[in-house]
Amino acid sequence: MINLFRLTSFRIIFIYIILLTLSIGLVAFYLYWSTSRDFQMRVDDEIIQESTRLSQVYKRYKEVGLIREIQYLSRTPNPNLYILRDSNNKFIAGNFSDTDSLWNLKRLDEGGVLFSFEKKNNNGEIIRKYYFRGKEFIVRNKYNLIVARDVSYENYLKERFFNTILSTSLLIIFLGLLGGYVLSRNFLNRISAINKTSLEIMDGDLSMRLPTSSNNDELNQLSLNLNNMLDRLNKLMIGMKDVSDNIAHDLRTPLNKIRTNLEVTLMSNPDLDSYQETLKEVIEDVDGVINTFNSLLAISRVDSGSVSLKKEKINIKSLIEDIIDLWEPLSEEKGVVLNNECKIDLYLAGNKNLISQAISNLIDNSIKYGSDKNIVNVGSKKNKDNIIIWVSDTGPGIQDEDKEKVLDRFVRLDTSRNTTGTGLGLSLVASMIKFHKGNIELLDAKPKGLIVKLQIPTQ
Repeated sequence: MINLFRLTSFRIIFIYIILLTLSIGLVAFYLYWSTSRDFQMRVDDEIIQESTRLSQVYKRYKEVGLIREIQYLSRTPNPNLYILRDSNNKFIAGNFSDTDSLWNLKRLDEGGVLFSFEKKNNNGEIIRKYYFRGKEFIVRNKYNLIVARDVSYENYLKERFFNTILSTSLLIIFLGLLGGYVLSRNFLNRISAINKTSLEIMDGDLSMRLPTSSNNDELNQLSLNLNNMLDRLNKLMIGMKDVSDNIAHDLRTPLNKIRTNLEVTLMSNPDLDSYQETLKEVIEDVDGVINTFNSLLAISRVDSGSVSLKKEKINIKSLIEDIIDLWEPLSEEKGVVLNNECKIDLYLAGNKNLISQAISNLIDNSIKYGSDKNIVNVGSKKNKDNIIIWVSDTGPGIQDEDKEKVLDRFVRLDTSRNTTGTGLGLSLVASMIKFHKGNIELLDAKPKGLIVKLQIPTQ
C-alpha cells in the first residue's frame, strides 16, 4: 500500500486543497453572515416602522383606536403578525391567537423576540413549522404588543445556503484528493522510471538515458538536462579513454627508442663520443616526454579552472611583435617568411601567457608542417567588441572533415606523422579560447594553406 503522504506532489496538492477550501469557506461564511444580517435588518426596519405607526395611532386614539387598527390589519392581507395582550397575557386582538406558542418566546436585545409555531393536522402530526421575528412593546404598562414577521423562508434560505457551503467544501476536498491521487500516481510512475534508469546507469550502463515525454514540464526538463549531462559525461569518458590510449602510444615510442639506443650502446663497446651522442638523444627523447606532460597539464588546468589565471590589459600589437622576434631565427633557418600584419595598437583584457602560448603554437605549426618557401602571416584587428587574431600560412592546409577533429587532444593527421610533435598544440589553443569565452575558426587560405582565426572579447 502506497503512503501517499510520502509523495511531495500529493502533500503539495493536499495543502493546496485545504487552503482553497478554507478560502472558499471564509468567503462563503462572510456571504452567509452578511446575507443573514441583511435579512434581519430589513425585517427589523419594517417592524420598527410599523410599530412607530401603531404608537402614533395609540397616542391619538388611545386603546380603542389601537385595538380597532390591529383588528383591521388582521383582516386584511398583511405580511406582519400582530398580537395584543393585556397584563394577564390574555389575547385581545391580532391575527395570531395561539398563545401557547408564545410560551417559547425568546427575548433579544432592544425588545427583539423570536418564536415558532407548529402547524398540525387532525392527527396531531406536525405538518410545517413556522418561525417569526419581531418586536415587543409595552403600552402604558397595561398592554403587551408584539409585531412580528414570518421569517420561515429566510431561515430556509439560510439553511440551504449553509448546507450548500458545507457540501461544496466536502465535494472540493473529495475531488481534490481524488485528483491528487491520480496526479501523484502518474508522478510516481515517472519517478519510478527515472529511479530504475538511474540504477542501471549506476551499475555502469552509461548508454541508458532517463525517459522523457512530450510534456514540457519541470520533471521532463530535469530528465532532458540529466540526459545532456550523461551525454557529456559519456563523451568525457570516451575522451579520457582516447587520451589514455594516445598517451600510452605516444610514450611507448620515445621510451622504446630510449631503450633501443641504450641497448645498442651497451652492446657495441662504444667510445666516449658514442656515449655522449647516445645520452644526447636520450635527453632529447625525455624532453619530448616532459613536453607532452607539460602540455597536458596546461590544458587540464585551463579546462578545469583549477588554477587562478589572472587577466590583465594586453597590447596585442606589442605581444605579436615580441613573439615574431622570438620565432624569426627559426623561420629564417627553415626558409620561412614570417610577416607581421598588425597595423595599430589593440588592447584586450586577458591572460598574457595563454594568448602568447596559443599564438606561438600556431606559428610553430605553420613553420613545422608548412611546405618549402612557406609564408606565415600574423595579424590582428578589432571587430566591434572583439579582437580578431589570425595566423595564416601557405602550407598543405587541413581538409574540411578534419578541421574540428584537430582541436582534440593527441590528434595528428596522416600528413604530419613523420614530423615530431605531440598533437596538443591546437588543443591548447582551443583551451585558451574557451578560457577567454571566444571562438576559433579554421579557414582555407587562397590559393592554398590554412588560416586560423581567434576571436577574443575585449573584456
